[in-house]
Amino acid sequence: MIQKSEKRYLLTNYTMSYGLEVTSAHAVNLYWGAPLADSFEMTTIPLRQNFRHCPADRAAQFCQEYPAFGGKFFDEPALKATYSDGIRATFFEFISDEIKENELILYFRETKHPLEIELHYRLHDELLERFVVLTNSGKEPIQLEQFYSAAWQMPATVTRWRLTELHGRWAKEEMISRQPVNQGQMILESRTGLSGPYHAPFFALDDGNANELSGELFFGTILWSGNWRMVIDRDGYDHTAVIGGINPFDSAIDLAPGERFETPAFLGGFTREGFSGMSRIFHRYQEHNLLPSGLVGKELPMLTNTWGGLGINVNEENVITTAEKAAKIGSELFVIDDGWQHALGDWYPDPVKFPRGLKPVIDAVAKMGMQFGLWVEPESFELASDLYKAHPEWAMRYPGCEPDIKFRSDINRHSAMLDLAKKEVAEYIYKSMHDLVASTGIRYLKLDMNSYFTSPGSSPRLWIDYARNLDWIFQKLSKDFSGLLLENCASGASRISLQMTKSFGRINRSDNQDPLDMVCLHEGFTYLNLPRMAGGACHISDSMAHINERHTPTKFQAYCGFLGSLACGKPLVKCSETELKEIAAYVSLYKKLRPVLHRGELYRLASIRENRFAVYEYVLPDKTQAVVIILGGSQQFADRIPPCRIPALEENAVYSIECFGGHARAKEFSADVSEKYPARTGRALAQVGLQFELFGDFDCRAFLLVKTAETQPGAEKGR
Repeated sequence: MIQKSEKRYLLTNYTMSYGLEVTSAHAVNLYWGAPLADSFEMTTIPLRQNFRHCPADRAAQFCQEYPAFGGKFFDEPALKATYSDGIRATFFEFISDEIKENELILYFRETKHPLEIELHYRLHDELLERFVVLTNSGKEPIQLEQFYSAAWQMPATVTRWRLTELHGRWAKEEMISRQPVNQGQMILESRTGLSGPYHAPFFALDDGNANELSGELFFGTILWSGNWRMVIDRDGYDHTAVIGGINPFDSAIDLAPGERFETPAFLGGFTREGFSGMSRIFHRYQEHNLLPSGLVGKELPMLTNTWGGLGINVNEENVITTAEKAAKIGSELFVIDDGWQHALGDWYPDPVKFPRGLKPVIDAVAKMGMQFGLWVEPESFELASDLYKAHPEWAMRYPGCEPDIKFRSDINRHSAMLDLAKKEVAEYIYKSMHDLVASTGIRYLKLDMNSYFTSPGSSPRLWIDYARNLDWIFQKLSKDFSGLLLENCASGASRISLQMTKSFGRINRSDNQDPLDMVCLHEGFTYLNLPRMAGGACHISDSMAHINERHTPTKFQAYCGFLGSLACGKPLVKCSETELKEIAAYVSLYKKLRPVLHRGELYRLASIRENRFAVYEYVLPDKTQAVVIILGGSQQFADRIPPCRIPALEENAVYSIECFGGHARAKEFSADVSEKYPARTGRALAQVGLQFELFGDFDCRAFLLVKTAETQPGAEKGR
């Protein structure tokens, strides 16, 4: 709902209100927080900009919705432009507004130059989407040096904010960090050409008291798959703002006469339900506003990927043999990873490994009752490829220089990045991917990207045009083939922006699929992303043991894989019948729990960062079923694990409880054997809690809770 009273606007959805007022020269933030009933409940501009011991003309610059460089504004500007007459200051003049069903647009223009500015506010059920459109209506180019998407002005009710952000590196993505916001600037950004891996485009601010299940939280994310930047700016008057969008580093834009430039969306939200509440808001938005229609609400298939067992040494014979074993353990999707292609850039089968092409493999996999998928890395091409020989000028490089060559010693491969910012390169990649999907009939395609930008050409627009062309390729591909499952992999999770969800229904959470590390990685991953999207190739596998030189039981590998979209990467042809039977039992259990795991809402109940175990709860929206996954690292001193409170169930409903994972003190267990617990009400589970025990190293449990009846009056008495 959008209310207007003169030049005051109040935007309200299910979880929050956002208010602002327009003067002759600015849009000024008045409110952001829990829902208000009417715009008269907001503060006023003089009170919002009231800072003691601050000159009035300086204070008038505070809390702007889109601050520009110029005059006495000394904080981080959202817009900085240089005009053809050499003037570098920008001053706005308000023109008009437009209110659509769920969108407010404010129109401004620069007072002395032909720059038009549109501030867009698009209201969703639980989030506010903000972006800006900049138009050059003159006859000379305008250089844009900073052109962020939005400035979020934090409420004055808190002066000492705490920042939560996600940082990392390869094999250690989305690590959760919390720190106080001090006077000055804190910068989160990516300069790799991808949206990660060193930071995720995300922020959350609270007063220091929010936890997983409660507390007020303000948060946001940028929908952009390339370089981005957020500046958390606290001034000398204890006011904090978050400004962000496309990273201006090496990306100045010469806005041509008549050109219209639209920034990516910067989403903002508010919750009183802590960090898990924040995540559920992102997850619902991802499900209903971003995912391709053919993947909305869908359970993802259990897959077997050849990488962990065969590496690049794939051929028709060993692939079909592996597929037979994959079908035996219950796989629904069989994927050939790297090694099937002639070369990077030549996306047709290697004639030596697959002399009859892929058709015999595809037919064999189909007869086994599985779907078929392939891996690709289309943004690079090998020097030995036909494509490089035909179009060496398509390599990303500085003018007059040779392209940077990447050598992978493990597979003896020399490759260069394609300049995807070029229209002809983007069109070629789209056509090659379209033809590959159409000719093979595959139902899954895994995109990989194992390079960062190291020689980004002569134009600063490359960073921007590359990201936009990437989006165009795969969003178009996902529309061409409804239901095609695309997996977003970029050296693990180096493209973690929610923007990728517009095409991709699965994400490689990390190349690091060490199970104990996965328990921690999943926590940060699900801050933004739906749990079921947590993919990868080797959940059930020993191929990642080298990360920590740690070997874990197959049971623990499988249960960690249950957290997302389960994959097997074991060398199945080398497994004994006993091992195959055990894996098949875990796959069967996963399929039993999957309707809840993939459709349920997530509650992170205990973090392995703070305990020797982690607890994740998945609850169906109608609260008829829930799954609780408990994953232990190492238990010591026979310490007692306290009962775990299980929220979000119907208080008066009775739930049957089935525990999987083996009897507590049994030396041997069967993967498909369960243990019945006494039925409990939702109230008892939320207040008394669920008691469980873990033993030794890498122990785990899975609980399935099913609503069986409504509680009769007095039924809890005497229990």
